[in-house]
Amino acid sequence: MMKQNKTIFFAFAAILIIIVLYWIISFLVIDMSEYRKINLGMVAAEKNFERLRNERGNYASIKDAREMQIQYFDTLKVHIPLKENIKGANSYIETLDIIQRIANNNNIIIDVFKPILINTFPEIEVEDKQLNQSIERYMLEIECNGDFISIGKFFKELQNHDRIINLLKFNIETEYGSNGGLFCEVILYTYVFSENN
Repeated sequence: MMKQNKTIFFAFAAILIIIVLYWIISFLVIDMSEYRKINLGMVAAEKNFERLRNERGNYASIKDAREMQIQYFDTLKVHIPLKENIKGANSYIETLDIIQRIANNNNIIIDVFKPILINTFPEIEVEDKQLNQSIERYMLEIECNGDFISIGKFFKELQNHDRIINLLKFNIETEYGSNGGLFCEVILYTYVFSENN
C-alpha cells in the first residue's frame, strides 16, 4: 500500500512538475513573444499617431499655401495673353507683334517667323478643384540676320518679357561673304492663358 501511495505521489508530482514547466515555458516563450509583438505594435501606433498629429498641424499651412497658389494662378491672366482675345491688347497676336517690334528696333531682319500653335505645356492635375483655366505654351521658330550686338540686344529685350516669352534655344552662325553679319535660328516659348477648358 505504501509502495502504491509512493507511486501515486510521484506520478502526481511528475504531472504537477510538467504542468508548472509547461506554464513557465508558455509564459516565457509564447507570452513574451506575444508581449513583444504587442509592444512593437504600440510603438508603431504611437509613431503613426505622432506623424498624424504633425500632418494635422501642417494641414492649415499647406491649405493656405495651396489657396495662395490658386489665387496666383488666377492672377496670371493679367500678365499672360488670353487665348480668347483674338486681336488687340492682351492677345497672342500682340505677343507676336512685340517680338517683331523688338527685332525691328534692334535692326534684326526676320526671314522666317513660324508660330506652332500646339500646346506643349504639361498638364496640371488639381485633385480637389476642377479649374476651367489653363496655361498653354506654343513654340515660335525664327530665322533672322543681324550683327553680334544687335542679336545680343534682341535676346536681352526678349528676356524683359519673360512672363510671356522664354528663349528655348538658339544657334548663331557667321554668314559667309558678309561684314560681321550673323545668321541666327531661335526657338521661343510663348504663353497664353485659356479660360475655356
